[in-house]
Parts: sequence; structure tokens; C-alpha cells
Amino acid sequence: MLIADIAVDTLMRDGKWSRTSLTMFTAWLFVILIAVIDYIRTGFHFEVWCTMVAVAVGVKITDAWSKKIQK
Repeated sequence: MLIADIAVDTLMRDGKWSRTSLTMFTAWLFVILIAVIDYIRTGFHFEVWCTMVAVAVGVKITDAWSKKIQK
């Protein structure tokens, strides 16, 4: 299954589960849950959306930068 392959590829390093990746994944799921609850209770907040987008983009930029430094 495609999603399972992506999850294994993202969350495993050298055949072992990456604690850092699992921690970040769990934290991100928690943030999404809180954002959805906030959306249901109070409606759409542009600030929350911008913050989530900024964090996601920031993580990708940091990940790409660290991979570039390692090579």
C-alpha cells in the first residue's frame, strides 16, 4: 500500500524506527487534532492555518538543508 510505504520510508532510518521522526509525527498529529477541534468549536482562524503551513514548510526546509550538509 502506498501510504504504508511512505510511512515506513519516512519514519525508519537504517531499518530501525527513528525516535526523532516518530516524535515529530506524533506531535504533528496532536497539533492537527487540536486545530481541527478549534476549527469545529470557533470556526476558521487564518492565524492557525498560517502557523501550520509555516511549521510544515520550515520542517521540510530544515530536513532538506540537513540532508545537503550530510552529503
